[in-house]
Amino acid sequence: MIKKRPLCTTALVIVILLLLLPSGIWMKESALESKSPANGLMGKICRIEPRPDGQAVYLKYSSSDKGMILIYFDAEQSFSIGNTIRMNSPYHIWEPEAPSNPGQFDARLYYQTQRVTCLVKGKSATLLDDGCFWPGELLRKLKKELGCRCTQLFGEERSGVLRAMLLGDKTELDDNTKNIYQKSGMSHLLAISGLHISIVGMSFYGFLRKRGVSYEISGGVGLTLVILYGAMTGMRISTVRAVTMFALAVMADFLGRSYDMLSALATAALLLLLEQPLYVRSASFLLSFGAVLGVGLVYPAIQSLFGVSGKLGRAFLVSLSIQISTLPLIQWFYYEFPVYSVFLNLLVIPLMGVLMSCGIAALGTSFISWRIAGIPAFVCRGILYVYEWLGEKTLCLPKAVIICGKPEIWQMLLYYGGIVIFVIWCSREREKEKWNRCLQSVKEGQCVQKGKRRKEKEATVIAAILLCACFHFRFHKGLSFTMLDVGQGDGLFFRTDGGTTCLIDGGSSDIKQVGSYRILPFLKERGVGTLDYVIVTHTDRDHLSGIEELLERAGAEEEIKVNALLLSEQSLEEEAGLKLKELAKRAGIEVKSIKAGMILEDEDTKLVCLHPGKETYYRDKNAGSLVFRLSYGDFSILLTGDLEETGEREVLQREKELSCNILKAGHHGSRFSTTDEWLCEVCPQLTLISCGKDNSYGHPHEETLERLKHMGSQVLVTVEQGAITVQSDGKNFQVEGFCH
Repeated sequence: MIKKRPLCTTALVIVILLLLLPSGIWMKESALESKSPANGLMGKICRIEPRPDGQAVYLKYSSSDKGMILIYFDAEQSFSIGNTIRMNSPYHIWEPEAPSNPGQFDARLYYQTQRVTCLVKGKSATLLDDGCFWPGELLRKLKKELGCRCTQLFGEERSGVLRAMLLGDKTELDDNTKNIYQKSGMSHLLAISGLHISIVGMSFYGFLRKRGVSYEISGGVGLTLVILYGAMTGMRISTVRAVTMFALAVMADFLGRSYDMLSALATAALLLLLEQPLYVRSASFLLSFGAVLGVGLVYPAIQSLFGVSGKLGRAFLVSLSIQISTLPLIQWFYYEFPVYSVFLNLLVIPLMGVLMSCGIAALGTSFISWRIAGIPAFVCRGILYVYEWLGEKTLCLPKAVIICGKPEIWQMLLYYGGIVIFVIWCSREREKEKWNRCLQSVKEGQCVQKGKRRKEKEATVIAAILLCACFHFRFHKGLSFTMLDVGQGDGLFFRTDGGTTCLIDGGSSDIKQVGSYRILPFLKERGVGTLDYVIVTHTDRDHLSGIEELLERAGAEEEIKVNALLLSEQSLEEEAGLKLKELAKRAGIEVKSIKAGMILEDEDTKLVCLHPGKETYYRDKNAGSLVFRLSYGDFSILLTGDLEETGEREVLQREKELSCNILKAGHHGSRFSTTDEWLCEVCPQLTLISCGKDNSYGHPHEETLERLKHMGSQVLVTVEQGAITVQSDGKNFQVEGFCH
């Protein structure tokens, strides 16, 4: 099959090579030589995009090929594409950051795929040259006008979805609706893809051809329309793929040649990778092309094996084929998958053509008559209501979304290797079947084929179950402990050999929504669907801001569950603690107090609370921080929250055995913690410190680092290492920093 398609072979080889090569080869240097350019920050506008809180402007800084600058304005600016502008002070410049935690979004890679190397936040800019690139500006204004008409036609509640589906504009899409589409497996409906292009292009092309218009004119009109439509909606990866494949289909029709979908797909991939090799690591690239490969390769194989007839049966197999081909990619990038999406898409995809056609008709006729446009707009609103209703009901079903974690590379290779073998085997069986028909009598052939087909189906189903079971299995052995990089704050997670999971603290004073962007992605990447315990050492914001986010979402069926929330008795009486208790109560989470002497135990692992030991009110919250000793066999970690000298003395007076392999330094390495007296008793081989970059407190303080150096303890800091993970078998341990 592949041998007959040299373009497919070439594309496959190039994709594999690009994946094997380090991504740094294709990364561009910053467009700015300094954060304060001598002549001010100025350049020509390449693209303008609306944002919920202002406007995004893509700026070409110089003639050198060092990428673009993306400027975020607080409010909409009256600029046009092609204008030359200079930023007005003050403004803030920074470079996109690479992830510092497992599961964290790779902002640097994302912006680099768009050739953006620098980000700027500012209030205003001065227009230097009003030179305007009129085609791009005309399309931008048309998109803006159509967006306003969407709001008038479909109402504020539904217009956000229609603007995303028709115009590629997601700025008006509210978080709740977006969550329904994403979690239920319908998010592909919000992306401009092949369906949009086929409706826009093929409808005009077919309409003109039926009326006797020549191939040249029909193809030219259709291709021009899809290119303009693609440019107006942003020419995302899926759009470029669809436009390229449409152009090749029209060209094949014009030349009287047969259209091969897989060769067209390979051509689109090669063109995109030639323009930007980093696309090969993009989720949108791999999912878009993976879905089409599912239709072009997996579907014919399944169809030949099971021989399903009827539109509904074939539609189910197409949906199943797409799911099979993209399942590993969804888990690799998002660490979860919607269980019922195959069946849900059977209901929503057939309506998509009607929705798109009515949406385009409503927008088009609105320029003639608002009253007439209201008829197709009414149909659109009805279909969107059905979509949301189905999505909500699906998410209410048990295990609607399974948090599976990130698969290993060998599991990905095994899974796709199995699919390749299956497709090749089905292809050969089809060839054998054709040959046998020529040699066997009809009756004898039918009897043999029926028995053989039944056995093949049984064997295929068994093999598929075994393959999926192997792919979804996650190996956890020994004790795994991770200190997350949450900036200026704390976030500790461990999983025992018996599978018990615990999060101790989770907050930050310098990173907004640390729970949504760092803690939750990490937990999902590790396949944590349920946290047995969430512990808050004390109620400072840099220890619980992310915990609040986690508890707010824990009540939803598709989110991470929490079994128990543990705080000290003093924390439960404080305002912040009472708020956590209320959030936990709403989510159905048990809330308990914990104090010195209490033990959480799982097989060979123990978490012993060492402090506070008596009902004493601490004016300084740090002094009342919960302190734990985590032990597994001969291995132990001492976790000290924000404990400082006063609290350390209390623990030393009460506990006689404090020596450990690893110490989590108190209060982010403050000079007032980790005293000489404390270190003499603890004697850690390794000390871990969690703090933020360029924090205003100066953590970790030099005095603390000197004391640790004098003690002979190795020191690892999250600001340098990123998330720090420790693996232990109960005797020895291994340490790895995410950024090293």
